[in-house]
Amino acid sequence: MWRAWVLVLLFGGCGYQPIANFADKVLGKGVYVRLVVNLPNPKNSVEFKDLLNRFIVQRFQNTLTTEKQADSIITIEMKRVIDTSISQNQEGFTTFYRVTVYVTYTYDNKKGTTKTFEDNGYYNYAVSLQDPLITYNNRLYAIGQALEQTLTQFVSQIAYEGKVNK
Repeated sequence: MWRAWVLVLLFGGCGYQPIANFADKVLGKGVYVRLVVNLPNPKNSVEFKDLLNRFIVQRFQNTLTTEKQADSIITIEMKRVIDTSISQNQEGFTTFYRVTVYVTYTYDNKKGTTKTFEDNGYYNYAVSLQDPLITYNNRLYAIGQALEQTLTQFVSQIAYEGKVNK
């Protein structure tokens, strides 16, 4: 029991505040996520929205609502997905790619604030010269990891906005 009090005093004394406190100042309590589907990558687009929904609940400790009830609407869009060859074998065939994902996040809140963030993330994936399905699955996974990088950047940007706009 006394350990819990020590932690409360330690974090409270140093001015620590969870990201959720800063996010509440920017986004309010209810958030709606609007997805603009990237047509060449529809599966990743839907997974991207699901991942953002999880981040809103877990990291922002916020509630997902309908568009009409929302204090904020976050619009997400994968603008571009670029594959770059980073390694070739002796015959000149690509064996590793780096996928770079460019994402736009825009939030509109009931206070009348609209803000857009453009983030990008990357992840490397292996090519299977014997089985294209393995390459396809590796690419899907790599895009997901790159999107998660952009989400981490977005969380930081929202926290900063909440800290600046006290």
